Amino acid sequence: MAANEKVDVLIIGSGASGAAVAWSLAETKMRILCLEQGDWMKSTEFPSNGRDWEARRYTDFEISPNRRGRDTDYPINDDNSLMKIANFNGVGGGTLIYTAHWPRMHPSDFKVKSLDGVADDWPVDYWALEKFYEENDRMMGVSGLAGDPGVPPRHPPMPPIGLGKTGTRYAQAMNRLGWHWWPSDTTIATTDYDGRAKCINLGH
Repeated sequence: MAANEKVDVLIIGSGASGAAVAWSLAETKMRILCLEQGDWMKSTEFPSNGRDWEARRYTDFEISPNRRGRDTDYPINDDNSLMKIANFNGVGGGTLIYTAHWPRMHPSDFKVKSLDGVADDWPVDYWALEKFYEENDRMMGVSGLAGDPGVPPRHPPMPPIGLGKTGTRYAQAMNRLGWHWWPSDTTIATTDYDGRAKCINLGH
């Protein structure tokens, strides 16, 4: 694309949000430009392709740019924040490191001012967005377990991933304490889904 070429829509960032907006507008025939600070990542460069994948989670695939130090990274001061930065500069953005964790916001998250006296309430509630959550889950291919009494009803299209040894230990500990727990929704395919083969647990 020429540097002076005009576009109808400019999207900053090609992560989950930017890519979703670009996809949703693609059929409009508008000219769309997505600007990304990082590069295209080759699938051969992903940590899961090597035996050192766990170590690389703390080096060039660390979630914080402050410790990752790639050429496209820049320092972010999160000293005064309870939430620490987790991002990735590259085509795909944070989806390159997000581990497929796929929670939805809770209805109370939309009313933090009314319920907790902080920040502002959202101008919409959970129920206004529910159909979009459902559409997104179908497109991404979500695995999970229906029936969690702590959240509004939902029905992931695939069964949940296994707990594994660590997850089982956590579940047993929470059972002993009488705490509620539930398998998290993920975008890891546990069955063949929409033309995609199920996960083979590479690297885990």
